[in-house]
Amino acid sequence: MDPDARSMKTRGTGVVGYNVQIAVDAKHHLIVAHPVTNNGIGRGQLTSVAKLARTEMGVDKLTAVADRGYYESEEILACHEAGITAFVPKTKASGATADDRFSKEDFSYDAEKNEYRCPAGERLIWRYKTTERSLKLALLELAVPTVLVER
Repeated sequence: MDPDARSMKTRGTGVVGYNVQIAVDAKHHLIVAHPVTNNGIGRGQLTSVAKLARTEMGVDKLTAVADRGYYESEEILACHEAGITAFVPKTKASGATADDRFSKEDFSYDAEKNEYRCPAGERLIWRYKTTERSLKLALLELAVPTVLVER
């Protein structure tokens, strides 16, 4: 047993081992960096892998493209602050969709009218904004009370 290996959370189980992150030069299709961790999740590793790849490639500017498993807003910001342009699709998991409710992607914004519309097309009106646990939140309500029913 390797004393540095750790139990890493994987899809529903745990595996004792290592997680290899790989950075590839898209132009030449060569692996330029391959850090090994005992953290089973890629999220939170984008900036460190991108910085390592930039150093190994000897370039000042770098564009990093990663799958949604790397999405973390703090990592995107850290890349930006390090001069690295990161393209990572946002994760689709949310508490709303897990509970079979609408998520924010189901609502649309009309810039011309400066208002949002619910999935049924009804107008949402502004009520107030507040801060909870350091998060700025805005409360919008349907202008006309509507019950949304899915069949």
